[in-house]
Amino acid sequence: MSLPAQVPFTEINSLVFFDLETTGFKNAQITELSFFSIEKSQFLNSQKGKIPRVTNRLNMCINPSKPIEPQAAKITQMENRDLEHQSKFDDDVCDIILRFLNRLKKPVCVVAHNGQKFDFPVLKAEFARINQALPIDILCADSLPIFKKLEQMYGQEGKKIRLSYKLDVIYERFYGRIPDKSHEAEADVKTLLLLATFSPEEFFYAVQSSAIPLRDVPKSW
Repeated sequence: MSLPAQVPFTEINSLVFFDLETTGFKNAQITELSFFSIEKSQFLNSQKGKIPRVTNRLNMCINPSKPIEPQAAKITQMENRDLEHQSKFDDDVCDIILRFLNRLKKPVCVVAHNGQKFDFPVLKAEFARINQALPIDILCADSLPIFKKLEQMYGQEGKKIRLSYKLDVIYERFYGRIPDKSHEAEADVKTLLLLATFSPEEFFYAVQSSAIPLRDVPKSW
């Protein structure tokens, strides 16, 4: 498969699949996050519907400094009292995330579903709130438009079909069943990764062609 013309000269060496849960949508603070990193060759050689054996993983629950909105609590099945003994999003949490990312083979690209509008801006806002910053060489890519590109969007007689691109709905279209769990950060990362392994080569080069520096994404608040 030939590379798209717009692919940067330096090819991505590590993919980091990422998801977070938050207190809601307005000035959202993180309550849970998950990272699964996979080296390029491991990903390209992955089998459809299977998580590659060699992955690095980071999962954390965070005690937010604001109330979790009722709708968010209902979706994630987490309330403030469940997180009262977890650490705040502080320098130690930032250090753990940075150490996790810095040990990966570079260049590194973080992939999240609807990441450009939600996950990446929220993560950057949390870092900025405590005067921290993510590495300037980290790339990011949003899987939502990637799946729109990769999936057939035309039905009978060539009429365009309006499809949902929620993560669990895409998964059901691809695999004919719903994910085991949803709206848990680790579970959603697994779902995203399994979708990516449905066609790993096409997904990788779509990420490669659409990745931008994470520093260029504005923080959410």
